[in-house]
Amino acid sequence: MLVSPSASAQGSISMQGFGYPVGGGSVRTNATGGAFAEFDALTPTNPAALGGLGRTVITAQVEPELRKLTLNGVSEKSALQRVPLLMLIFPARYGVAVGISATSFLDRTFATTTTGSAVIDGKSVPTSDQTEVRGAINDLRAGVGWQISARFRVGVAGHLYTGENKATRERTFADTLAFGSVLDSSRVTYFGTALSVGGEATLGKGFTALASYRRGNELNARIRDTIVSKAGVPTRTGVALRYNGIVGSVFAVGMEQIAWSEMTALGSSSTSATDATNWHAGAEVAGPKLRGLPLLVRAGYARNELPFGVLGQIAKENRLTAGLGVPVAGEDATLDLSVQRANRSLSGSGVKESAWLLGIGIQIRPRN
Repeated sequence: MLVSPSASAQGSISMQGFGYPVGGGSVRTNATGGAFAEFDALTPTNPAALGGLGRTVITAQVEPELRKLTLNGVSEKSALQRVPLLMLIFPARYGVAVGISATSFLDRTFATTTTGSAVIDGKSVPTSDQTEVRGAINDLRAGVGWQISARFRVGVAGHLYTGENKATRERTFADTLAFGSVLDSSRVTYFGTALSVGGEATLGKGFTALASYRRGNELNARIRDTIVSKAGVPTRTGVALRYNGIVGSVFAVGMEQIAWSEMTALGSSSTSATDATNWHAGAEVAGPKLRGLPLLVRAGYARNELPFGVLGQIAKENRLTAGLGVPVAGEDATLDLSVQRANRSLSGSGVKESAWLLGIGIQIRPRN
């Protein structure tokens, strides 16, 4: 079976195939298990969430991840730095607002070192091979949301998917005086587009229904200027139900389906892309006041299916999440914090992975 060696070689279950689906959520959404994705304006999932915003918002966040992969009682740790979201929202007139964002769609960055030997002139020479992969596909979105009335909001957005996968392998020899190092590298770039639409309807008694749909167009892989393979940006459908009938509290549950198999043509025969159904539940509750505004306490849970496995093996993930929303300059700026504990596994193998994801985000709302 190739599943365990492949995961071990990459130092991560989540880095299989084209990488880990970062999700594009804001720190607020991540702290609530992803359940707020459909109505959080700072999460570029449902463009309808932009409608009705009356102030300009600038936001950025970082999200380092600390991973531990365990196989046959042996553990390997790694760390990864991400800047998964940059966003600008500015209001127009008549309940319309525009949002421009850059998010990480898929992330595949890792480095491994292995030792071995090579036979040169009939002699076995110790070697060290270091493989480094820096890859990502980013989602650049421009969206418009419109609040039609107090009960209805709609939105539409265009997406541009672009990125690259650069792999470098360097072999060094123990006898550096007799042998120089050998370096080899490859680079693949990606380009695709998609269109998303969304809506929100207030049902009454504190309940709101939300839905969004993304239709992917062609996604190309290029080496230099030559298209080497074609596939599609994965189609996504998401729904959520929000309840805010208790003053100072918001509760939500959500589900999304992503057709990752539409990317299969970009990969190799050993890498499979599996459609995913993900479930989310989360809450936000107003806590004690800080500088006259409440401290927001958040928590959530997510059950996700990761898109890429090896030889048909499916990777799954469970997350427990928590976080805070801290007012730092009245209504003009907020600091968002989140912590996520993720546990991942590959079906049919003994490979386990655990991870801590720490989120720090800042919202700045200039006075218009």
